[in-house]
Amino acid sequence: MDYISVKEASERWGISERRVRALCESGRIEGVTRCGAWVWSIPAGTQRPADGRTLRHIKNRSLRTGSQDFKKADALKKTRSGAPVNEETQIKLIRTAFALEDENLGESLVKGILRLETQDLPLETQINVLNMKSVLANLPYEVSDSSLKDVNRRLLINTDEKNGGRYSLTEDQRQQTEAMLLQYQGPWSVLHPVARAAFIFSEILRIRPFAKANERLAVVFLENELIKAKLPPAVLTADRVPEISAALASTRIRGNSQELVKIILEALEGK
Repeated sequence: MDYISVKEASERWGISERRVRALCESGRIEGVTRCGAWVWSIPAGTQRPADGRTLRHIKNRSLRTGSQDFKKADALKKTRSGAPVNEETQIKLIRTAFALEDENLGESLVKGILRLETQDLPLETQINVLNMKSVLANLPYEVSDSSLKDVNRRLLINTDEKNGGRYSLTEDQRQQTEAMLLQYQGPWSVLHPVARAAFIFSEILRIRPFAKANERLAVVFLENELIKAKLPPAVLTADRVPEISAALASTRIRGNSQELVKIILEALEGK
């Protein structure tokens, strides 16, 4: 990713360098990295932060990541370009997604299901595990209204085809889902892929646009954003679900995604 200085941002946006630094300090500029006491590196494609009041018709609220260092993630992109989601990673992500749904599946159980061995679990759960493996194996997907529906449908094949791929929304949820997609195509498009991944993950879980499988859908599209950017998958493990849930609560209440982005970066680095 290319970066610009505070001076360059000031000239592009027509505001003072002091104002640019204040925006960096307050977390209003996504993906900004601090280098020393006064030096900030700003993603080159970032647009001047707008007055939140002018954006209310297309988004619910402001999301921010605070100051983050994406250099290690970018280095992984260079050394592990297009890394696939292998079966070991699929198992970990499946367990994490189901743990987010309060269904704890042991590693041996998931491995047995993937080997098509009958397990002491409801048949619906076993089919849903196989469905998620199939979805993860076919990344990446486009991010659009139709792809959200299609992936949700695939996650529920042979278990709830009546509701699979159908929004289960109030009017407010519908507007929020539309706003999320508008943000993805607009303001989020200039952000670092890790920030976009965090935002789409947290917004799917906050809005909950479908009757079922929102947690699985959110995990899929988090990983989808990384794979599209030629980054390796973020191997989120089931034991980190309490941390993830706490980070999601902060995002949901305050729009602060700093901890969630930190968790994703650590997972990318194998921590």
